[in-house]
Formats: sequence, structure tokens, C-alpha cells
Amino acid sequence: MKRKHATIVVRLAGAGLALVFLWLTYRYFDGEELLRQLYLLFQRPDTLAWMLIIYGASFWLRALAWKSYVGKPISLIVYAKGIFFSLLINHIAPFKVGDIARVAVLAKQKDVSVDEAIHSVAVMRLLDMLVLCLLSAWGMYAYVHRFPAINATVIGVVGIIGVCAIAILLLRKSDVEWIRKHYHMIKSALRGRRGVYMVSMIALSWLCEAVVIYEMTNTLGMSLTFLESAWVNSITVSGQVFQIAPGGLGTYEAVMAFAITRIVPDWSGAYMAAMMTHAFKFAFSYLVGIAVLFMSPRDISFVWAAWKKGREKR
Repeated sequence: MKRKHATIVVRLAGAGLALVFLWLTYRYFDGEELLRQLYLLFQRPDTLAWMLIIYGASFWLRALAWKSYVGKPISLIVYAKGIFFSLLINHIAPFKVGDIARVAVLAKQKDVSVDEAIHSVAVMRLLDMLVLCLLSAWGMYAYVHRFPAINATVIGVVGIIGVCAIAILLLRKSDVEWIRKHYHMIKSALRGRRGVYMVSMIALSWLCEAVVIYEMTNTLGMSLTFLESAWVNSITVSGQVFQIAPGGLGTYEAVMAFAITRIVPDWSGAYMAAMMTHAFKFAFSYLVGIAVLFMSPRDISFVWAAWKKGREKR
């Protein structure tokens, strides 16, 4: 029942963001300008190649972190393949079910059980969210003066409410085991040099992904700094927990446009930057995902199984 309620809340939030996106589209969409900006981008092949290389590198860095956690003599290509399959599926299915492919690809390897595969993917997701939350929190602190409706008092009240909510969850017996389990998972993952290495690789991967936003916004003349772009990226990706359409279509643009306008008060430019950035990521996901499928045709069954799972969740 609790899971059902959580699902309802996520979908309602996603629907709300989708409505915001539709309003932004009605207000700011300009097809001719979008095509013109895309044309100008393709006139800069050096910038486009740089974005492709660095964005691609972000996934290899996550593969390195995943490989380090599993700690078995398995080729890095296996981990990268699982991540690229996951990326493709998340841009096909309406909800985030790509991790099924990551589990399936790893579980088919020698000496790796399904439980081990599920556990490792869960830890990687937890570390992803930990890094993204830290980056998001840093940005909120750094740019708090750009949110007119937010001041120190509001932040303090929200903080107190958050602490109380966590305390209530801890006091409920049905939630204690779940929290304890994930706490131990994170604690184990962060222990020693391996933990430092994994967190560093994941943090660096998200910084690499921010390069896309940095280049897109600067191409449009918005002049975001790299650190500002990293914050916008962390907020945008975090918002994809509310994904209700393939690739987070709608939710991605709404959250990213809002984040950018906290720095540059230009909704039209922010909307255009969000559209172009998401279009780039969609194209990358399909091109790389399909290429990996052609190189590993036997793994198509994993993608198909995950797709069917995504349809069942509608």
C-alpha cells in the first residue's frame, strides 16, 4: 500500500511538471528558432564532438565505479554495455526501468548471482543520488539569493520538517529494516579507498555530463559558468525521479528551465537550452544504445524484457 501511495505521489508530481512543460511550450516554443540554433550547432563540429566525447566518458566513469564495487574479474565493457542498455530503455519506456537491463547483463556473467547484481545496481543508484543531492544542496546554498521566495527562515523551517519526517520514518517499525539495509549498503560501499575511488568516479561523471549544459547554454549566449551548469544538471537529473514519459520528456525541460532561470532570468532562452540539451541526450541514447545492440544481438532479449516490464507499470 505504501509503495502504491508513493507511486501515486510520483506520478502526480510528474504530471504537474508535464503541465508546466506544456505551458512553457505554448508560451515560448519557436520552431524556426529551434531549427536555426540546431543548424548553428552543427556548424560547430568541434564543439559537438567535444560534447559527445565528454558525455560518453561520463558513462564509462560510472562503469568504472560499478566494476570497482563488484570487484570481480569482469571486463569493463560488460558494465558499460549494461549502462548503455539502461540508458536506451529509459528513453523508450515511460518509467525508469532501465536498471533491469543492468541487472540482467551483469547476472549473466560467471560467478555473479542475480542478488549480487541487484545489490550492486542498487548501491550505484544510491551513490548517484548521494552525489546529486550534495551538488544540488550546494547549489541551493550558493544561489539561494536568486530565489526571491526563499530566505533563511524558510530554509530552516523546511529543514526542521525534513528532520521530523526522517525521525517519524525511523520510529515506524515497518520502515526501520528498509532504512537499516540501505544504510549498511552505503556504509559498505563508502568504506576505505575503494569508497573514495567510487564516489570520485561518480562525481566526475556528473561533472562530465554538465559539460553538455555548459556548452548548450553558452552557445545560446546565456553564459553559465561550469559550476552553475553542474548545479543545473544535478537539479535536472534529480527531478527525473518523477519521469512519466520516455526519457523524462517534459519533466526534464520543466526542471531544467526553472533551474537555469534561477541564474539567468530568461525563460525563453532557458526553455530553448533545455529543449536542445534533451534532444542531444535523446539522440546520444538511441545512437549508442542501438549500436551496442547491433554489437551484442543476443542481448536484445534483455531490452525486450525490460520494455515489457515498463509497459506493465503504466
